[in-house]
Amino acid sequence: MYHHDIMRSIMQQRARERRAEARAARNATLARRAREFWEERAQRGTRPVRRPSGRHGAAPAG
Repeated sequence: MYHHDIMRSIMQQRARERRAEARAARNATLARRAREFWEERAQRGTRPVRRPSGRHGAAPAG
């Protein structure tokens, strides 16, 4: 069982490292997309279109 325990520990460590790398990659992608969004919005210089939430002045259901 000693060999099995060592190999299991190694695989758990590798899986942990890969999850951390994937998390960092997702965070970097999200940050890049957010920067692009805000840069584009600043270049347009327009205010976003506000959509009604549907609750104010909506007809009752039924």
